[in-house]
Amino acid sequence: MKHSPHTKGLSLLITVVLLFITLGSHSVAEEETGTFSGRVIDVEGNPVAELPVMIAPAMVIGHGSRPAFHPMSYPTTRRARTDGDGRFSITGIASGMLYFSALPQNVDNLFPRELETRIVKAIEEKDFATIYTSGVTEMEPEDFEPDFEVLSIDIRGITLYPRDDFSLIAFDVDPGSHIKNVQITMQPRMRIRGRVLFKDGTPLRNARLRLSYSAAHIDGQGHRSSGGSPRTDADGYFLFYFDEKDDTSNYTISVKYQELSATAGPVRLSPGERLDGLRLTFDSEPIAAEPPPDKPPFIPPTTPPKPRPIPVTAFDAVWIVNPANGHAYKRILCESRDDAVTQAAEEKAHLVAINDAEEQAWLSAVFGHEFYWIGLSDAEKEGQWQWDNGDPLTYENWLPDDFFAEPSDVKESSDERDYVVTTFTDGKWYAVSSHSVLLRMTAMALLEKVDAFDGQ
Repeated sequence: MKHSPHTKGLSLLITVVLLFITLGSHSVAEEETGTFSGRVIDVEGNPVAELPVMIAPAMVIGHGSRPAFHPMSYPTTRRARTDGDGRFSITGIASGMLYFSALPQNVDNLFPRELETRIVKAIEEKDFATIYTSGVTEMEPEDFEPDFEVLSIDIRGITLYPRDDFSLIAFDVDPGSHIKNVQITMQPRMRIRGRVLFKDGTPLRNARLRLSYSAAHIDGQGHRSSGGSPRTDADGYFLFYFDEKDDTSNYTISVKYQELSATAGPVRLSPGERLDGLRLTFDSEPIAAEPPPDKPPFIPPTTPPKPRPIPVTAFDAVWIVNPANGHAYKRILCESRDDAVTQAAEEKAHLVAINDAEEQAWLSAVFGHEFYWIGLSDAEKEGQWQWDNGDPLTYENWLPDDFFAEPSDVKESSDERDYVVTTFTDGKWYAVSSHSVLLRMTAMALLEKVDAFDGQ
């Protein structure tokens, strides 16, 4: 544990409900919706048939776009499946910044129709207990990795391309728009399909792995490493996708489960290639699967969650003065905490320091409950939290350490949870590491200036 929160906080089920609210683009019932239809082809112009696809919210960060999609928002995402000629039509699309993506081929097994129907009904009826016990909270973004990647989108004669290797192709949709005859070019993503076995041939079934890989360029001029947490199926198979597109490399793959580990490779892979039949074997007799973590008991909230403040675009361009202390505050878009710190320095400001409950309440009322970087850290000395501007820590507003269902390899990582974000749960604080899933969701920061306007 990084710290000892002073409160148990709200239970995880409230997190799920707020995620649906936060990550949904707009309520379909509140505005006129539109359609998005067209055809999916590969790089040679052939139709991509029977491919599950979706339209989901996107957010622009710097010069690129990132998804605002999360597995727990899947039941409210607009989706379709291409026919034999690669054609599709997605209806009920709300306005806003959106992106088009494929879904995993096994999405119907991952999220069967009866589960989707049950979750949608639970959302409509605010049935927190059903959401809490459905298993949807245990899904992770890697479970929804698409099997195809979008190379270009042609909309009304204008061809859109991603800005970089990791960026989405985002486009803004007006209310009630009906966008037709779109042509989308996709290609299969580079991936491996492996199987994990014990030494007697028994597969490791339905287990979350800790996977890491190292890749050495064949010309000897480069080396990189990364990893993830794929899940095996009932026969021990898993899929893992790579984002590399430009280099042929020799890959060495390692997986860990509990105290066991196995390694395979090196194997040579080029951009666009797929490797099936990778086998990793633990030198162990079969062991029992880890039981799912115990969930805290469901306790209905005494009051419903408060509605989110209506976003005000102008807030992103001006400083807002808190009359109680005379300090000025501003929210910014940022690609990382380091980027936020740099922007703060350019503004002769600092990441916000929240010194009492009144200041916390004012920030929540003005800027809402979002994922914001704040200026709290224990990077200098483990366990000793301090504000970037030097203020003493006189007030704390933590969520429990295990509030978010992060992968076990993140929780067990030696990479410390040194920095803090506010969350959509009443603005409470949560410590993150460089491997936390919350990094993908934190694209804003709050800045603060003291005596910025000298009483003006």
